Amino acid sequence: MRKLSCLVLALAILPGAVRAEEKAKTAPKLVLKSPDGKQTYDLSKLTADGPVLVRLTCACSGCDQELPFFQKLQAAYNGKGLQTIAVFKETAEATDSYAVKKGIKFAWASDPKGELWKTFDTKAMPTNILIDKGGKVVKIVPGCAKDGKNAQTLSAEIAKLLKTEEASIAVAPKK
Repeated sequence: MRKLSCLVLALAILPGAVRAEEKAKTAPKLVLKSPDGKQTYDLSKLTADGPVLVRLTCACSGCDQELPFFQKLQAAYNGKGLQTIAVFKETAEATDSYAVKKGIKFAWASDPKGELWKTFDTKAMPTNILIDKGGKVVKIVPGCAKDGKNAQTLSAEIAKLLKTEEASIAVAPKK
């Protein structure tokens, strides 16, 4: 009876787990707007050209301390094809002000209702989603690492995707 109960429970859970896994494999088709509404970022078009890092973030102190590492990450792979877009969970006005004040060198958008967090089925702030050319989600790195370890982890993955040497963002690259 216990084995049967476990089997029934596994079969009940499995479809949800499969759906979650499928959701994580391919990036959703979506178009984001810049805070001023003048520019749009079509995720499927961006991923057609190469890897895209979607950074679901905010302007809290932890994300603020982590930002320089992600600036360095984008700079290291900018000419090699990486595109980064930060999606802030603040109003368009607050996002625009923050991005200008911090000198963000990559695209940014505003999502005060957190719709993208729902789309990517994540609750962690921040969450970094690395999407390969063609839209395959390669790596999801949730949470904040004020020492830059998350950015370094993503650097290793980006280097593999771009078939280039890993850039040292926070710590020396692994040999």
